[in-house]
Amino acid sequence: MDPVTGLPVIPAMTTDAERECYYRLTREAVGSGAIIEFGAWLGASTAYIAAAIRDSGEPVKAHVYDKFQSKQGHAKKVRAFYAKRGLPEIPLGDALPVFEANLGPLMQHVEVHQGQIERETWGDEPISLIINDAPKRVPAISAMLTNFGGGIEVSTVMAWQDFCHFPSYEIPACLYRLRDHFEFVEAIVPGTTLVFRVKSRWNEAAVAPRALALTDWTVGAVTCAWQHWLDFVPAEKAALFRCGQAMFLCDIGHPKDAVRALDDVLSEGHQDVFAKWRYLRDSRPDFLVRYAPLFECFARHEKLAA
Repeated sequence: MDPVTGLPVIPAMTTDAERECYYRLTREAVGSGAIIEFGAWLGASTAYIAAAIRDSGEPVKAHVYDKFQSKQGHAKKVRAFYAKRGLPEIPLGDALPVFEANLGPLMQHVEVHQGQIERETWGDEPISLIINDAPKRVPAISAMLTNFGGGIEVSTVMAWQDFCHFPSYEIPACLYRLRDHFEFVEAIVPGTTLVFRVKSRWNEAAVAPRALALTDWTVGAVTCAWQHWLDFVPAEKAALFRCGQAMFLCDIGHPKDAVRALDDVLSEGHQDVFAKWRYLRDSRPDFLVRYAPLFECFARHEKLAA
């Protein structure tokens, strides 16, 4: 049993430290405004958020937004998680029944919103905490910051999961454009989450897709952005985070600069970096095409390290 939630352990992509942080942030925020989670999957983080509301005694519910569809891309991680614990594998497809079963009695502290996050709206009710997992690409990030902007206030806390997960490089790219509106609070170790507090509100133009677009970035701007964030990214995640710079450069049409950036990281010999690139090579055939120069670079370093 999980000592925080009182429930059986729920499959998670998050670390214990991340979920414990979400519990703490919720306890601090509850009663000051709405609690929102974007991206719930099977409910591991949601359970910690709901447990914090339960333990606070406040008669509120967390608003949880997700399509509640287990993707084929998650299958490998799900199978590995269950295999380690000798548990039967969950089905792919509709995940809402699994989510509800996993939450059990904690469902009374949750209001579910099933559907595309980009289509959800919010009024002007103040929001005290947003835990972001699902918005990872510019269109979704823009839609969330626009559609929920009426409730986001100075002092709203936003936890951005996967900030340090390098295939999700669009998160740090967008937040770099908006860096004057946020102040850094903490990085969760171990984990990929960075926590920020809103220090000034933005207008819709600042978070429109055109304003956050990746296409007008230069090589120099990407370099400056990644150097900026390395002051905040945990040291244990720095090498992996830098791989996002290489992916970003490759996607905007600078393959030679992308290879140089990745070459610098791989030359340092970090085993977690090699393991991640092996995993992507084996599980993401689309990446093999999209990032062909980077995988060629990785293959050369892998051969040298053999």
